[in-house]
Amino acid sequence: MISKRMTVDAARLCAIVMTVLFSSGVYAVDFLEAAPKQTKVLLENDKVRVIEVNFKKGDKVPMHSHPDIVVYIIKGGKTRFTDESGKVSESGSNDGSATFRTATTHSHEHLTDSRAIVIEMKK
Repeated sequence: MISKRMTVDAARLCAIVMTVLFSSGVYAVDFLEAAPKQTKVLLENDKVRVIEVNFKKGDKVPMHSHPDIVVYIIKGGKTRFTDESGKVSESGSNDGSATFRTATTHSHEHLTDSRAIVIEMKK
């Protein structure tokens, strides 16, 4: 017979494990899962994943993770990013620009329409 005390202890242990997993970044939503309507995989193999992204003004993408990426901007725009710690920053991009970004976990809100190609590096 399971006692009430054992059930409470099991619930507490489960809460602690979940807190550690979520706060340590062990669990992170994939970019495609976070933005299924705005993303399209153009190529994927054991080295890279190439993703076309199309965002409309007002689109919000929940917290997700990327490995190291290269971003090529087709149509520039403005985006508000929020990192894991809650720090908010705004970024503007110009048509035809390219950037390299190290692995990150963030959410974003699109302040204008934008379009890009995201190349995720696999290790």
